[in-house]
Amino acid sequence: MSPFTKCFSAVVIAALTIPLVSVKSNALVSAKSSNSTSAGVLLGPLSSPGAEGPIGRDDDFTNLSIDGGIPASSNGTTMTPAVKIFKNTVENVGPTDDAFIITAPSIPADFRVEISTDFGDHYVPIESTNYSITVPVAYRASNTFFVRVTAPAGLEILTSYETVIRATSTIDPAVTNATIDRLYAGFIRLESTTKLTGDVQPSEPAAATSGREIEFTITYTNISSANGSGNSLLTAYNLVINENGFAAPNIWGATTDQIVGASDNQGGHIVGDREGSTWLTDIVTSLDAGRSGVFKFKRRIK
Repeated sequence: MSPFTKCFSAVVIAALTIPLVSVKSNALVSAKSSNSTSAGVLLGPLSSPGAEGPIGRDDDFTNLSIDGGIPASSNGTTMTPAVKIFKNTVENVGPTDDAFIITAPSIPADFRVEISTDFGDHYVPIESTNYSITVPVAYRASNTFFVRVTAPAGLEILTSYETVIRATSTIDPAVTNATIDRLYAGFIRLESTTKLTGDVQPSEPAAATSGREIEFTITYTNISSANGSGNSLLTAYNLVINENGFAAPNIWGATTDQIVGASDNQGGHIVGDREGSTWLTDIVTSLDAGRSGVFKFKRRIK
């Protein structure tokens, strides 16, 4: 086995275990109108009913993620259920008092959705084909309700699951507006690569000889959606990336020496970048939705 083979593994994509895409079936149907001469409604994230998504006011969104470390099976799915509470605000923009029927026309398979109009004291179950709840809203006023989403185990890591919530005027049923409550099964992606410095390809065993330098690159990305305005976005705080040369499958701690000079293009605080070190930690204060950063360090083959 060459020294290079001893040091490195293939590209790894994983969900970060921090507190904190393919999109599942989205049966969102655009509203005919959010207002008419007799009624008007806006529905969106908490305190932002007029938010807009990538297309318009029927695909604005609230993004949340499963909290903490995400226990995952070997095939990349979650092993435990999760519960998250979304907060949505409905605003009456019509010419008179109205009451709005709140429904969930699209719910991911095996998810449970419940709605509370009393700030979480009581919840009413909602299904995509049955049940609804009516929220009265005075002229030019707004009302906030909670949406409790219970997700099953078996979610694909780094995937979003959308629940569509719709408000329909009881004065004019043609007047509706929708919003998306989107749950992520983790939203920080890590991609790790290694290469010999210079022009030699790492597949050439003879090149991985004593004294050669190898560069580690870890790209971290907040995969959550950010398009639109007024939406509730996901930001990662105190993101911690650990690289341990003795943590399986790594063995580079025994076969290489640290070259001082590690870097992070997002200004992360790097610990362990010193001679003789066999581990490094990169702490990123925050990472906004849709943003990415690169953490690099080099080792010299013994």
